[in-house]
Amino acid sequence: MNDKKYRWAHKAKQSREYRAVAVMIATALGGIALLCVVSWPFFGDYRVVVKIQSTGAAAFALYFLMLGSPTAAIACLISCSQLVISASVRDRYVVVRLYGASLILLTFLSVVTWHGMPSALALTGSSLGSLARLQTSTTRMKSFFLLGAPFWLAHNLMVGALFALGTDVVSLASNFANLMKFMVRRRREISFSSKSSNSNGSPVGIYSGPVIPTCDGVDSCRGFPKRRRSESMAA
Repeated sequence: MNDKKYRWAHKAKQSREYRAVAVMIATALGGIALLCVVSWPFFGDYRVVVKIQSTGAAAFALYFLMLGSPTAAIACLISCSQLVISASVRDRYVVVRLYGASLILLTFLSVVTWHGMPSALALTGSSLGSLARLQTSTTRMKSFFLLGAPFWLAHNLMVGALFALGTDVVSLASNFANLMKFMVRRRREISFSSKSSNSNGSPVGIYSGPVIPTCDGVDSCRGFPKRRRSESMAA
């Protein structure tokens, strides 16, 4: 009898130790993901953004897997693969086709691991994230991530992913702040261009020509992030 109690107590102790280690690992993964989410919106270079997001997606995949949310974990892994595609493949046609195939795979695996509304929210949020990563402008990328953030927020509330909830709040705040900053800067540039044209005797009002704002970090006419001259010639 005493031997059985000893074995039970030993197993219980081991279980507590394993749980403590799992919590520590999950906390570390959540911290890495949070750092990536906080930092990437402040970078204008598209390739740097992709690398940071790739690290965050991999950390979140392991984080959700440890929390017992397989659909979200799969969504993060597919997001990570999409980021690698964006960083390594130069042919836009190939990138779009690969993204389409990954979305089909995501839908299939979401059905396989379906567990109700959390799976639907993860699928929707990840799909919008895929559209965000497919953009060649960091401004449009941030806009799509803002659309997908509420779905991930609801998912994390339902599955109890507390660390991910903090990341969602930081992501929403940082992306919204950067977009507002970009809009204010662009409005000032347009206002400055209008004043300059009026001072040079240009027509005013409905007869005036279109104002072309200057590009700040993103080529607004083509929608591509700025590249070095050597990269442009190589492409």
